[in-house]
Amino acid sequence: MSELAPPVLPDHVKKPNEEEHKKNLEKINANIERIQKQFDAVRAKIAKLPQKNENTRREEIKTELAEIRDKQAELKKTRKAVYDQLDAINESIRKKVGSIKGFQSKIPFKTTEEVDARIAELERKIEAGMLQEITLLKRNRLSVEDVDEQQNAINREREISNELKKNIDSSEAKKLSDRYEELDAEIKELSIEQNKQYEIRKELYDERTRLKEQLDEEYNKLRTTRDEHRKNNDEYYTFVRKLREYKREQEQLRKQQEEIEKRQQALKQELELAALPAFESEIALCDNLAIFLEGFLVSDSNKSGAESGAASPNVADNAFEGMVIKKRDEENFFVGKPSKKKQQKNKDAKEKKDDSLKIPLATMEAFFDIKVTVPTKVSEIPATLKKLKERKAYYIAEQPKTTELNKKKAEERIAAIQKEEEERKKAEAEAKEAAAKEDQQEEKKEE
Repeated sequence: MSELAPPVLPDHVKKPNEEEHKKNLEKINANIERIQKQFDAVRAKIAKLPQKNENTRREEIKTELAEIRDKQAELKKTRKAVYDQLDAINESIRKKVGSIKGFQSKIPFKTTEEVDARIAELERKIEAGMLQEITLLKRNRLSVEDVDEQQNAINREREISNELKKNIDSSEAKKLSDRYEELDAEIKELSIEQNKQYEIRKELYDERTRLKEQLDEEYNKLRTTRDEHRKNNDEYYTFVRKLREYKREQEQLRKQQEEIEKRQQALKQELELAALPAFESEIALCDNLAIFLEGFLVSDSNKSGAESGAASPNVADNAFEGMVIKKRDEENFFVGKPSKKKQQKNKDAKEKKDDSLKIPLATMEAFFDIKVTVPTKVSEIPATLKKLKERKAYYIAEQPKTTELNKKKAEERIAAIQKEEEERKKAEAEAKEAAAKEDQQEEKKEE
């Protein structure tokens, strides 16, 4: 029987002490109650602080400041459009002035009147060669007229520019800027007051957080104490359960080992029987039956009268009376002696010569066992003796082969039983391993 190590109680596991466990819980609960009172007092102070709804004015200021910024942006955008228009007009004036100056640098006349006066003067003084100059001057007059038109356009654009400059008024922007500074100063004052309230609130919140951490620590200690107590109980009673299972398994193993030993002994005996020479009982049966039949022939040859002739059938009747058919491993196949009662009965029987042969039922079954026809007459005995001799010779001839075959069958049967036993052990081992894994998984889940 394989020796399994008994379960051992771990060093950190102790027998549960409920009284000590209750004292530890009472101490932790007292600390929790003390800290809880302090925590509730701080929460009451926080509840009395001014509510954060006072930020309404701050939000109103923020909204108005946003509106002012939008108006300033819109004003700046409008002024930018005016400035862009002024820039475009100035640029147009600049180009026109440049064009006029360029033209005047080429022609010494600023107006059409000056051109007409010069033409009239030349016409009064018409001389040879002056007609060409007059023609040129008439052409230049058209250019001077264009300059006049450009000058008029420049004058009109300057008037538009002056009107636009008059429309630009910075008083609205100044009002918006002053209001913005006023609101900004007010919101700064509100921020200072809010910071003071924030510091007070922060101190109370920090105190509340510190007490909350202490409460959490005590609650964690309470849970840890309970968990460790439960875990210790589980491990202790698990050890007790495993110890009981170990004892029960040891008892089962002892019984299994006894069964195995019994089976091994039976298999050993079966193998020993299979190794014995085959047909020993059949050969012995042939010899005994031959002796039995020869007894009838000897009695018949030695009879001398009617008395002897009449007694022969009685001998045949009583030959197997009181005999027992033994098993193969027994030395003598027939054991016994004739019954005295039958002998006395035979002496009183009528004297009559008869060839019929009466054989007891047990003897007839012996003939059946070796497959030899049962003789019913004394005259059939010689043929039966010959048949018995043939059967004996057959058994002797087949004895080695059959013995080896019986031994092989026994060995195969033993091997099959041993294989079945090994498979059973393997299945039991796998089942135990699976059960152990399930127990480990359950323990991990509990942890």
